[in-house]
Amino acid sequence: MLGILACLLTMFVNLAGLRCFNAIFDATCSVSTTRNVVALTFSDGPSEQAVTQVLPILATHNAKATFFLSGQKLENALPAATRMLAAGHELGNMGYSNQVMEDRPQSFHAEEIAKTDALLHKAGVENPRYFRPPFGIRSVGLLWELYRAKYSLIMWDVSDNGRREAPPQAYANAILAQTRPGSIIMLHALGPDDEEARAALPLILDGLDKRGLKSVTVSELLAERGK
Repeated sequence: MLGILACLLTMFVNLAGLRCFNAIFDATCSVSTTRNVVALTFSDGPSEQAVTQVLPILATHNAKATFFLSGQKLENALPAATRMLAAGHELGNMGYSNQVMEDRPQSFHAEEIAKTDALLHKAGVENPRYFRPPFGIRSVGLLWELYRAKYSLIMWDVSDNGRREAPPQAYANAILAQTRPGSIIMLHALGPDDEEARAALPLILDGLDKRGLKSVTVSELLAERGK
């Protein structure tokens, strides 16, 4: 019996590492909808300089986004986070230290979530509720802490992984080729070295506009589920 339980636990842990695996804790990678909407999301950051560059680009296209922030970086950029909120964007939790959340004690997960949660409150988020794990890696311990903290796990079905140093047009083309109504797009554009991503952002938004796809927050996309 113990051997069977051990095998089942191992299988669950392995499955939990898959980006869109759904079991006892739901992971949202996209939304089934006929509406022409997508959620534009950014992982990691923020830095003051990057936010100053990104917000006007989004405003020019009347695009809304959800920013998943690292607590350690947010600690030094609270005014930037406040500006994001004032512009109508949404902020999510990406843990404090941007470390892989695997093979860690339970206390590590609890602290990573709680410290960043407190900073999001300080920035002006009344009820932080969306979490994205660094590098997309999860563990049973992390899922349990997310459940306890009443967070929803937001992953993605479109990403810039492997393209972060590509020329802007190639970067944009790769993102647009993957995107469909209901997609959750994951970009890295808030770090000091993410210049290619920031240069590609207007091209991505132009491409979405041409296809009639509106960029909304994760909350707004989830409200379109099944419609």
